Amino acid sequence: MQPHSLTLAGTLAPGILLLLFPMKTSLYSLRPVSLACAAVCASLFTPVAFAQTATTPQLKETVVSASRIEQALQTAPIGASVILGEDIRASGMLDANEAVRKLGGVAARSDLNGGREASIDLRGFGDTAANNLVVLVDGVRISENEQASARLSSISPDMIERIEIIRGGASVVWGEGATAGVVNVITKIASQRGVSGAVQLGVASFGGRDARASVNVAGETARFHAQVRSYDTRGVRSNNAHTNENLNLGVEMGDDKGLKARLSFFSDNVRSRWPGAVNYPTYLANPTTSITPKDFGKQAEDRLSAAVQYRLNDWLLALDVSNRDKQSRGLNDYGLGGDSDAKTHTKGTQISPRATYQSAWGANAVTVVLGLDQAHWDYQRQTTYSGFLGSDELASQRSRAHFVKADVVLPSQTRIVTGLRNERIEQTYLENVSSSSLNQKHNLQAWELGLNQTLASGLDAYGRSAKSYRIANVDDSRFLFTPLRPQTSKDVELGLRWSQQGSSAALRVFRQNTVNEIAYDNPTFSNINLDPVLRTGVELEGRTQLARDWSLSGSVQQINPRFSSGINVGKTPPHVSKFNATVRTGYALSAAHQVELALQKRSSAVLGNDWANACALRAPSRTTLDALYRFRAGNAERGWTMTAGVDNLTNAKSFSWAYTNAACNPVNVYPETGRLFKLSARYAFS
Repeated sequence: MQPHSLTLAGTLAPGILLLLFPMKTSLYSLRPVSLACAAVCASLFTPVAFAQTATTPQLKETVVSASRIEQALQTAPIGASVILGEDIRASGMLDANEAVRKLGGVAARSDLNGGREASIDLRGFGDTAANNLVVLVDGVRISENEQASARLSSISPDMIERIEIIRGGASVVWGEGATAGVVNVITKIASQRGVSGAVQLGVASFGGRDARASVNVAGETARFHAQVRSYDTRGVRSNNAHTNENLNLGVEMGDDKGLKARLSFFSDNVRSRWPGAVNYPTYLANPTTSITPKDFGKQAEDRLSAAVQYRLNDWLLALDVSNRDKQSRGLNDYGLGGDSDAKTHTKGTQISPRATYQSAWGANAVTVVLGLDQAHWDYQRQTTYSGFLGSDELASQRSRAHFVKADVVLPSQTRIVTGLRNERIEQTYLENVSSSSLNQKHNLQAWELGLNQTLASGLDAYGRSAKSYRIANVDDSRFLFTPLRPQTSKDVELGLRWSQQGSSAALRVFRQNTVNEIAYDNPTFSNINLDPVLRTGVELEGRTQLARDWSLSGSVQQINPRFSSGINVGKTPPHVSKFNATVRTGYALSAAHQVELALQKRSSAVLGNDWANACALRAPSRTTLDALYRFRAGNAERGWTMTAGVDNLTNAKSFSWAYTNAACNPVNVYPETGRLFKLSARYAFS
């Protein structure tokens, strides 16, 4: 960084913090941040002129498309991060979920069912994090209209071109549920002519086996890709076996200058044993045990999507169409001969036409997107209790939304982005045992306004304000006779981005006020609208090359969520860790041999159902260390790559989910994974 740029950044940052967060808030009690900042910040703001090595790829101009307007990340007025697929494959990550957590530095909590689908929490939503995040694959929404999380863990690294992580409300573009942000996975397709692909085999502790194969065939105007994967493990705990098999096929024809079409098919099959919760004394004595040896679940999902675009002078006309079909079953044993066996079947379609106009109006660059999103979702659930008492549920959701988004770049290197959305949603729900039914219609609006200003070469400042919304899903509405009110949030975010000579850094401060947040309330055994919640926070991330063969990257998040009114005013919502940090360092011993270390820190959190923060026990803080050795004979496109790694090297024992009652007793704990060793061999050809 040039000296004047560093001075400017140092001058602006305190002002941004003071504008959003008055000194009376507790945001400045950031003593836990000091260690991570010392590791990350000291290097990020130091001039670097060393050559890049295989340890950290040379940073290119990164483009984000999750706003449905392709724009350079450096000047985009959004809190965004991008993870490259080549970095995911080189790091030994097993899937997209792990990449978002460990490479994207996003806070998360372990899978409640003992699998690999950790709950991603972008901005401190805790229990409700999964329902305030929209997950996309190639811009097509795969998030559910029920409590089930979109399965990022089923996306193999071989499928990924890049992952875009958009932080903050994004309902203008993606509608309901995009309150905390968006994760958009862009799948990989061959760009160079010829045949290429890879085969990989891996083993891990606890009987883990991972087999993958991919092939890409590219001609002058047509491209084809296929990936297949089988992963299974017996798990760390008793009754913790997990198997995942999936297939991904895609074909693309045409180019960006005229007509371009893409067709994709994805099939995912999962079978899991569920170890469940244990009481706190049992956890202390034996965290690997299970008291639910009969519990299991399975799921089969097929997704078919098509995308067509046609460029006509200054206009780009596009159409996205998708169809999803999912069947699942889950059995929960409550003991004493009682259990529930639930089978669900969901179908969903989405049709999204849009028109993008790009041109120069004098010295100004103008982009306008006009779009329509239409979705239809049907749900059936059959539940038997102890084999004889049955419950049937039928639900549907139909939505139709119009949105417009405009992006103007002025000669002063000022970028202005604004957008509006109006969405009509109709929901129906019917349950036969209690005869509860709902039929409701919503007419919801979202807006956003963003401004980016280039201050110097490689240094940009931005500000953004947005309104987002979420409605109650089918699981939220179960056994309710009075509908829940729609949840709304208003965001304000300010940030700085710096990029120069292969190094980059970003600083973000944000403030989000959420009204009528939808969450489960244990005393009433139903979902409710919470009192208003205010979330304020600071995020810092960056990467640099400390020396020719030594790289450093990291991220820090300090967040302060609290009820701003009501009976629990000033209290922290459950399952939110206020401090999260990741520091990764890589060293190239030679062109063929690299080692990496990654340190992750998560602070403690209030237990589930402890809205008053009355319980002395907390979900404990956790610090883990991951290590990886990589040998590469050739390069990422051709030759062998061998990796040997260990997750949680120190075998830290902890839990991220735990639930109690108003009396703070009992406490039901979901233990986390211990130490895990991994070995893999990958052969790439082209």
